[in-house]
Amino acid sequence: MYKSQKIELRPTKSIKLIFDKNFSYSRYIYNKSLETWNDMYKDYTAGKCKAPTYNRVRDKVKRDKYEWEEEYLKMVLETSVEDVSSAFNMFFKKVGKFPKFKSKRKQSDTIRFFRKNEYSIQVKSGRLLKLQGIKDLVKMKEDIRFNGTIKECTISKKGSKYYASFIIELPDVVVNNKNTDYCGIDLGVKDLLIINGDDGLFRKYKTLNTQLEPLYKKINYYQKVLSRKIYNSNKYNLTRTKLNNTWTRITNIKNDYIHKLTTNITRRYKYITIEDLAVGNMMKNKHLSKAIAQQNWGQIREFLRYKSKLNGNILITVDRYVPSLQI
Repeated sequence: MYKSQKIELRPTKSIKLIFDKNFSYSRYIYNKSLETWNDMYKDYTAGKCKAPTYNRVRDKVKRDKYEWEEEYLKMVLETSVEDVSSAFNMFFKKVGKFPKFKSKRKQSDTIRFFRKNEYSIQVKSGRLLKLQGIKDLVKMKEDIRFNGTIKECTISKKGSKYYASFIIELPDVVVNNKNTDYCGIDLGVKDLLIINGDDGLFRKYKTLNTQLEPLYKKINYYQKVLSRKIYNSNKYNLTRTKLNNTWTRITNIKNDYIHKLTTNITRRYKYITIEDLAVGNMMKNKHLSKAIAQQNWGQIREFLRYKSKLNGNILITVDRYVPSLQI
């Protein structure tokens, strides 16, 4: 069983510089690996070489390294090539689209570390994180809640803040939920959730759109200001950071509310029934599309799904065409 936890970091200026440099280097290696993979595949179809694989592309990229690349993390090179290999595997399985080159303007600031040995990713006492290739320790804002083996650690940046996402391997535990209560959940726009329990009472949980309205106004303001700035100028980057920080605050508030709400539901009821909505069709209504997009119905359903699996609940999804009012 695997669990994940995302923790905010408090890196020093020198570590921030290392992270920022390797964010760009990760994009560069991804594009270089994708180009190498495409060239090797063309030669393979012409009968000049073997089919491209992760090991062959990785070795080719390592052989073609420049001198200036020695100052970057070696782990970033391996994980970027692995991302290209995973993207092609998903494409051949008809799960994803053909891999595309990453844009410098729209790049996601992430780098990934995986467990090679016990020294690759270490969490030491005092909320300190040690990563392979980085001499200094990185301070974390909180402790890891799970006692297990850390398999991966992804460093990401949103706005001006840095985060570490851990994937932790835990022993499988069989949960025997002896609770027998049941409930039905109705998703709405005015009220986020309406829960009808076996006691016959309706419990309404209001949406956060009214409380988040001042933050959405800030978003509109920063987007308007950003459109008038020169791209990649100092004022442009400063405004973009403010915009990203505001989006991050909205996301954190919503995630906290939905986590508490879904945890309360899975602890109180064993049988949970939720409707399967065609959100894509509902978004076509121009008067309600914005309000529906801000409700995060898909996130609520996903949280209920994995928390029900962990707590031994039974989640029942009702088809959207079932005439529930006539039953």
